[in-house]
Amino acid sequence: MSVRYFDDSILLTETHAWAYYRLPTHAYEFTTPAEREALAINITVAMAAIRLPDTEVHLRAAHRSYPAAQWAARLDATSDGGPGWRDYLDEMYRHVWSKDFWSKEVYLGVRLGQRGMRAQLSGGMFSQFINAYRASEQALGLNDEAVSAGEIAKWTDQAERLGRALSGSAIRARHATSEEIAWLFRHTLSGTAGDPPASAVRRRTWGTGEIEALLEGQVHNGRTLLHLEQPEGESWTAFLSFSRFPDVMSFPEGEPWLHFADSLPFPVEISSRMKLISPAKASKDVGRRLAHARDMDAHIREAGVDLPLALAEQLEAARMLEHGITKERLPFVYGWHRLSVAAPTRELCQRRVEALVEHYRDIGIDVVNSTGDQFSLLRESLPGERVHLSSYVQRQPLYTIAGGVVSATVALGDMPAGGATGHAGVTESGEQDLGWVGPYIGETMGRARSIVHFDPLLAAVRNRPTAVAITGEPGGGKTTLALLLILQLALRGVTVAVIDPKGDAEPLVDVLQARGRQARVLPLGSAAPGLLDPFSFGDDLAARRTMATETLRLLLPRMSEERESAMIQAVAAVAAREKPSLGGVVRHLEASSDPASKNLGAVLHSMSEMRLARLCFSPTAGQRIDAEGWTTVFTLAGLTLPDASVHREDFSYEQRLSVALLYLVSQFARRLLNGMDRRMPKAIFLDEAWAITSTPEGAKLVPEVSRMGRSRNTALILVSQNAGDLLAEQVTNCISSVFAFRSSERVEVANVMALLGVEPSADHQAVLRGLGNGECIFRDLEGRAGRIAIDLISEEMQRWLDTNPTRARPGEIGPGAAAARHARAEPGHGDATSAGPQSTGDASGPAAGAAGQAPPPAGHAQESQPLGGGAPPGARPPGDPARGTQAVGGELRRYKPLSGGPPH
Repeated sequence: MSVRYFDDSILLTETHAWAYYRLPTHAYEFTTPAEREALAINITVAMAAIRLPDTEVHLRAAHRSYPAAQWAARLDATSDGGPGWRDYLDEMYRHVWSKDFWSKEVYLGVRLGQRGMRAQLSGGMFSQFINAYRASEQALGLNDEAVSAGEIAKWTDQAERLGRALSGSAIRARHATSEEIAWLFRHTLSGTAGDPPASAVRRRTWGTGEIEALLEGQVHNGRTLLHLEQPEGESWTAFLSFSRFPDVMSFPEGEPWLHFADSLPFPVEISSRMKLISPAKASKDVGRRLAHARDMDAHIREAGVDLPLALAEQLEAARMLEHGITKERLPFVYGWHRLSVAAPTRELCQRRVEALVEHYRDIGIDVVNSTGDQFSLLRESLPGERVHLSSYVQRQPLYTIAGGVVSATVALGDMPAGGATGHAGVTESGEQDLGWVGPYIGETMGRARSIVHFDPLLAAVRNRPTAVAITGEPGGGKTTLALLLILQLALRGVTVAVIDPKGDAEPLVDVLQARGRQARVLPLGSAAPGLLDPFSFGDDLAARRTMATETLRLLLPRMSEERESAMIQAVAAVAAREKPSLGGVVRHLEASSDPASKNLGAVLHSMSEMRLARLCFSPTAGQRIDAEGWTTVFTLAGLTLPDASVHREDFSYEQRLSVALLYLVSQFARRLLNGMDRRMPKAIFLDEAWAITSTPEGAKLVPEVSRMGRSRNTALILVSQNAGDLLAEQVTNCISSVFAFRSSERVEVANVMALLGVEPSADHQAVLRGLGNGECIFRDLEGRAGRIAIDLISEEMQRWLDTNPTRARPGEIGPGAAAARHARAEPGHGDATSAGPQSTGDASGPAAGAAGQAPPPAGHAQESQPLGGGAPPGARPPGDPARGTQAVGGELRRYKPLSGGPPH
């Protein structure tokens, strides 16, 4: 191997100096053709700016096994370590480990220049004398492979100048770290055997003797495969070359030919070495070939034969190519493009090679498995090496390389600030890693598989808006996702307030209690009178008056000027009293001599006698609720919320009261959490959010909580059927992430597209309409959008979080079984009594024993059915959970972590 030295900036071989850069990846699925073309043009311009003599570049795309243990350890540090968390973390870790995810990393190496005379004499007849001289030096022990500090400084300065140009361009490249370069060496030579552990030495430079440690193991050269043997295991690898391309490749309408490999169910790696030829030299080369084609054309015409279609297409393509080189003055590319696949067995590797060849035939590209040259291609894929196999050279415009979009990916969700993580807390942009990667929620469904993490609290760390929107029609899975997020936050020790008008979150309280967490359901129908009195929410007189005024506007949205004036005066008069209340406003209006005030008082008095109205019209009883450390589910059984399609002006009085109570309980939860320590993590979940955000008063709540979120570490999750009500500017600007489940109505689909911030094309709308249950389009914190499938990690958890009333939860009897049992116990007497299922009311059945009681704590659960889907001990993967420990009997036991993951 020719490499002699590398660090965080440069790589030196025997003859040349190189600089390697890490390229950020780009989301591709929901981009428009114009955006894709702009991306390719930006890449073309950035690469054309590399103005070096005899420029040679190395484009390398590799796949790193997902570091499940590292993720789990860092996520564990964000929790309070309380009961139930480590069991759930271990459950998530084992599930993620078994899914065998990998992440894509893209590197660009640029040859900076020759190191000295040795480079000029390394080829031809002089190379024999040079090699003989070096061999004699080694035999006598006279050779010195050390690189001088002056030479390192010279090349580092040149690499830094080029790095500034690339980082300031559209591709936003950064210097690859020495650990990443070392990983590329180890990864290439280990295949699927698993990467050996990183170096324990924190020094950032690697010399000749140290580099040899990266090349441990044996490589057996075969005719079409390589057999790699490492201390960690063995692997089989095959290298393939692009041999023929069609004369015309459409972009952006066609497939990006480099990203096309990502759609296979196994990782395909890319090593492409290219020489950037100057426009003048490229124009001469193309001109010679065009002249040859024209001569053929002339001879054919002289023979009186029609010009073959293939030759006519080649002539047209050559003319366009010559015009493009002359007009655009862009470099031309001579490229050697290679693909590689690896597998733990020879047979599987051969099948993957066959699948890869057929895969590219589908888009008219020939890929061949080079025979007898596998070891040369392996060396060629290593950083800093030269082209060892000159066959299959491709002459292409630079735009064709950019149109391959090698940096395209389907990655979504939480990532360290700036992109995919590197090592030692460094991100793709070279910044210090800010934040963490949240819990696992599912995987992508696009061209490739990718793990998806999400933590609603991460936005506050990044100084981003903290509101999250979950939309979709009923039955799509939006409530299930909300319950999953509540569970994950609560188990990490986050204080959570859930406003749940439908009662869907009540079973989740049982799950949390069984896992040892503080959780409760507070039915506001039985709460103390006056708990939601708006006068009790303000910290000063102005705030109390504002809250009471907004509440009355919700109750009576179509007030005349006389009524509104009377209402404002009454609120001002009552607010100045010692114990103001909304009921006091009603009495003040009724006692007034003004007809408008009396009429308004009579209407409000009638509303104050409705069900649940005592929560806001009765004098406050001073009830206090301690929320810190609790998951509190506020239920409002008996609310009559209007349909999402009903206009606000058409609400009935009962519906107006329901919307007002939902608004007040949201403000109550905000005030409850706002009184806690600002550093403590907190979250508010608001189901049926459309009922609040559809009103001017309720729409103000979102920016209020979002502003509070960044300063007080609070996340707001809005669950709504109607995306249109979230499109108000003051609401949309506060939303950082969106989960859009299935929608089919035309106007709603357009609103969802606008909320996601993606082009409302027919294809994108068809994707939204065609989503299955538990599938959604996710726009993450970085603005990337793609399809994901929510994963609850176990059947047990799916049953607990299922909101379908026709399916039973653990410990319950399904409606069908209950009806059948009741029919057997009490035979029907006539058609009327036996026509349909009857309610199960006997206290002797299992359902009665479970009713009103929480499941037993996790420590007392039966081993045959652990709560939350815990796997039996035998199902544990041979890997390491968070911090290299596993839970046994409530204690933590250390054991040796396993590097890498299961074979791809």
